[in-house]
Amino acid sequence: MKVLVTYYTMTGNTEKLAKAIHQEVSKGHESYLKKVDEVKQERLDLHDLIFVGSPTHAGNLAAPVKKFLGELPQSPRFKVAAFITHSSPDKRDFEQCLKSFEAFSQDKGFAFLGGYDCQGCLAPEIQPYVKEARKASDAEWEEMMKDIARRPTAEDMRQARKFAREVLARV
Repeated sequence: MKVLVTYYTMTGNTEKLAKAIHQEVSKGHESYLKKVDEVKQERLDLHDLIFVGSPTHAGNLAAPVKKFLGELPQSPRFKVAAFITHSSPDKRDFEQCLKSFEAFSQDKGFAFLGGYDCQGCLAPEIQPYVKEARKASDAEWEEMMKDIARRPTAEDMRQARKFAREVLARV
């Protein structure tokens, strides 16, 4: 089976998950790891499965990932799985991103095989906006930043590899 693991990242969180997933799927399959802007759309038909990774931006998929998904040709041949990084301690942002993946899948006619989420640190340039949007006090914000600074953890990486195995089992 030919597998593509593609992603967009700002802080490296999503890239870490992409590498863990790629490491797992390459254990018995022809696998490629590429950033979304490196993927040649005309070569996508060569893959049996595509893992797509995105951080959450403004509570949804990052714009480059939306663009990538929007440019996928309509085809029931595609099988897609998602991995998503977010700063939220709850799964609100992940659930919105998952809904977006499901909507793209439905619109494009491809099989969506599920998603994995992982909390991760925020890019410094967006921290003030997220703090304001969450209406977090300084103390709450400091605690949240301390909690997510260590993510993704080794356990998060193990869970990403487990997710990859589960998706492969469904194909």
